[in-house]
Amino acid sequence: MATGCDDLPTILRKLKTGEKIDWTPGPPSTTVPPPPPPPTTAPPTVPPTTAPGGNPALTASMIVNKLTFGPKPGLVAAVTAMGVNNWLEQQLTRSGLGTAESRLASGYPTLSNSNMANYTVQDSDGGQDRLFDQMDHANIQRAVYSDQQLFEVMCDFWGNHFNIWRRHTWMGFLRTRDYEDVVRGNAMGKFSTMLLASAQSPSMLDYLDNLPNDASTPGGVNQNYARELLELHSLGIINGVQAYTEADVQAVAQIISGFALEWGNVATKYDFKFLPWQHSRTAVSCFGGAVSFPARAYGQGYDDGITLVNYLAHHPATARYVCWKLIKRFVTDTPSMALVDSAAAVFAANDTAIVPTLRHIFASAEFAASAGQKIRRPFEHLVACLRATNATMGTAPQGNSANGLRWSLESMGQPIFERVTPDGYPDHQAFWVSSDGLLNRWEAAGNICRNAMGDQSDTADRVRVDLLSLMPNPLPATVNELIAWMAVSLGNYVISAQDIADMCTALGITGTAVATTVTTNAGRLSLTVGLVLSHPSFQRR
Repeated sequence: MATGCDDLPTILRKLKTGEKIDWTPGPPSTTVPPPPPPPTTAPPTVPPTTAPGGNPALTASMIVNKLTFGPKPGLVAAVTAMGVNNWLEQQLTRSGLGTAESRLASGYPTLSNSNMANYTVQDSDGGQDRLFDQMDHANIQRAVYSDQQLFEVMCDFWGNHFNIWRRHTWMGFLRTRDYEDVVRGNAMGKFSTMLLASAQSPSMLDYLDNLPNDASTPGGVNQNYARELLELHSLGIINGVQAYTEADVQAVAQIISGFALEWGNVATKYDFKFLPWQHSRTAVSCFGGAVSFPARAYGQGYDDGITLVNYLAHHPATARYVCWKLIKRFVTDTPSMALVDSAAAVFAANDTAIVPTLRHIFASAEFAASAGQKIRRPFEHLVACLRATNATMGTAPQGNSANGLRWSLESMGQPIFERVTPDGYPDHQAFWVSSDGLLNRWEAAGNICRNAMGDQSDTADRVRVDLLSLMPNPLPATVNELIAWMAVSLGNYVISAQDIADMCTALGITGTAVATTVTTNAGRLSLTVGLVLSHPSFQRR
């Protein structure tokens, strides 16, 4: 393996001793040409108004790892045949791409229920488990089986950006509508629309304590949602620098007081409603006077909140913060501020539209040079293993497949929709890389490959793979060649001769043995593929 990331023997030794494992990517393998150097010209300051011709430096292998939840057998070849930039544009527009929604046609009524209907579900015996389990397994199946991979990746991104811990109060039943409407409904649309939808989301208002934000009582103004609206959802903090003050937080809390729920016994119970008796009617000014409202009469103030959210969505600091986070997701843990600024210019010029912003990032030299710079989080790793092996699973949200996958994510430290804090699951290497984390990833890959993910006694509902059907015909001559083929065709990476030799040692066979030494032994085949999916290169995107 190239210098940088520890090789397999070193990783195994460090797992035993507890030493820190080096996951820093080394230089590209000599068998794969490195990306071209960045252009000498500065990033554009005038955003494009039409789709560019694409990025000629992108490869099918790289873009599949970066913009999907992982390779499926044959996907890289399909992208190559279609043309990398044609495939990218199809993902951006979602034109002609299938979804996984047909898998959710039965057993998932809560995904389309109203808040009131989901309250009724939650209020029944075992109702909250049914609500949460339907959310969880729908999310897994969409990530594994949808052809709209970039859309699903963006749903994951925005779900963390607007994170809500659904067990914060008794109102967990509100979370479903938030994710389906706020996140999935706007994931590739305009950020301004999504920010307003979030500001009117009953689930968000409950989670961040805006429901008790009541200016009609002494000391009743609650600043929690106002603070997170500025810090996490819009203006943000980049490298310790923020564009708002404590006085701004206090003023924003006043402006959005009264953003609450319908509590009456009507069909729209638990939906958003502005409650004028909770709204502060005093004059307010913030952001250096850029947002100012006079004292209001009773019943007024709702439009002030809408004006505020629109101001935040279009603020230059919001453009930079959103783009900084997008670049952290798709490029590197340490974004180039030049790329942040140029992407922010596109974001602003296109009225906060997400697709033109993504298109600009993907056309950058930094993106083209970023292969392997990011670590897959546990959810991404699990889904990548399922996709790489063409795994099948039951669709029942409380069946054996769902339970096994849910348990695996919990053991790896990323249970779905269960991040307690509003910052969402971190998207940087330092949080996820540890000896325990690596062992849990290996266990997940191994369980999938040996058909041991969850209870296998229910033959009608279990996670299953048929590894032999994935093998090439004819087979390569030797085990060495077979492992090299697996790495490229299943894992979407090039493996070094030394790592192949280390795997053969672990398998107790010689690399020059005939390939059938592996394929005719089910246990050895599952172990081999499991090792391929546990390799450090498969942990990166």
